[in-house]
Amino acid sequence: MHTTETKKRPGTKPRVHPPITTLMDALSFRIARLAAINEKAGNALFREQFGLTLTEWRVLGVTQAMQCVPFNQLYRYLVMDKGQLSRTVKALGKRDLIEILPSETDARQIQIRTTQAGRDLHDRALVYTQERNEVTVETLTPEECAEFMRILKKISTDNEDRAFMSGVLK
Repeated sequence: MHTTETKKRPGTKPRVHPPITTLMDALSFRIARLAAINEKAGNALFREQFGLTLTEWRVLGVTQAMQCVPFNQLYRYLVMDKGQLSRTVKALGKRDLIEILPSETDARQIQIRTTQAGRDLHDRALVYTQERNEVTVETLTPEECAEFMRILKKISTDNEDRAFMSGVLK
C-alpha cells in the first residue's frame, strides 16, 4: 500500500507528487495521455466540422488571439517545430485564412494576422471549442474546473520559466 505522505529529502522540499510506482502514476504521463486522447478525437472532429487540422486550428486561434503576431513569437508560444509551423502558416495563407506580412522592425522576419475569412472561421471554431471543452470537463463542478484551470496555469507557467532558464525553450 502506498501513502501520499510527503517525505523530506535532505536539502530539498518535501515531496508533493504522490509516489510513482509505474509510469502511469506520473502527472506528466497523465497529462500527455489526456492530450493524446483529445488530439486524436479533435483532429477528426475539426477536420470534419471546419476542414482544419488541430495544428491549423491552434495556429489560427493563437494568431487571432495575438492579433498581428511575429512568426518567432508564434513559434515560441506554440512550442512546435519551426518547419511544421512554417508549412502550416503557408497552408493557411494559401486558403486566405491568414495574411503573411513583412515585419515592420526586421526585414528578416514575418508577421501573421488573420484575414476576414480567418476571423469568421475562427469565431465558429471557437464556439465549437467551447462546446468540446464543456464535454471534457462535464464530470467536474464549476469550482473544480476553475481550480483545475488555476493549477494548470500555475504548473505551466513554472515549467515554461524553467524551460527558458535552462535553454530548452528559446
